[in-house]
Amino acid sequence: MSEISRRLRARADVILGVVWYTPEARDGYPGLACSPSVASLATRAACLGRVRGAAVAAIFATIEPETVARAIDTAWEVASPETFLAARLDASVRALRSVIDDDTGVERAVELLRGPIDHLDPAGHPMFAALSALPWPGTPLGDLWRACDMVREHRGESHVNAWVAAGLNPVEINVLSELWRKVPLGSVTMMQMGWSRNDLDVALQALKARHLVAGNELTDEGRRFREAIEHATDTQQAPLVDALGDDAEELLALLDPWARAIATNVIRRPS
Repeated sequence: MSEISRRLRARADVILGVVWYTPEARDGYPGLACSPSVASLATRAACLGRVRGAAVAAIFATIEPETVARAIDTAWEVASPETFLAARLDASVRALRSVIDDDTGVERAVELLRGPIDHLDPAGHPMFAALSALPWPGTPLGDLWRACDMVREHRGESHVNAWVAAGLNPVEINVLSELWRKVPLGSVTMMQMGWSRNDLDVALQALKARHLVAGNELTDEGRRFREAIEHATDTQQAPLVDALGDDAEELLALLDPWARAIATNVIRRPS
């Protein structure tokens, strides 16, 4: 179950992830008079409707909350959530069209995904619930992108549920995950999620006090602890994996070349 869930997450994450590498994400969405960073947060949150920034910050739990709250409250003064939502979908579908031209395969992938997605519990998963309440885009690539968005948001919110239950705060899980994934300390916590160096240092000391970290490395206990969080995340995906059943390998085989093409031609494309 864990293996299928993680493999599906990895591929869905890349297909969904075209949205972060479009020209609009880099330069700003035409007609939306806000910065790319504000638009990035608002287009993701738009499925929730006109929600207060503080509420979105709680949902986007690993990102520095004042940054999120300020961006969302600014965005709703610029345009409606529906406008942001449509702009995000349009940019994403055009990006996918640049690397995927097999509508038959896309339609089959969507067919395999839609039924199992219905088996996922929205309880404790507000982004997934909000996406589920939207009409499907109605095009092969639009539906594929939406399905991957739903898979990724449900798993992401499952992860939040898992680390909160494990007694961590947002900065601690960011730091713990950096050490677990062996990426440079601060590369996610500070550079992507917007926390300060002091926030990182406080979290690191808290993890050391729990004997999860020694120096700048996970202890054996720390590795077991972080893997347990990932397994608790996997467990919440069990209904999806069970519903996929024997179709899981067919679905992954369809998604894999598209994810590789996106990684090569969109994410790593020279600017």
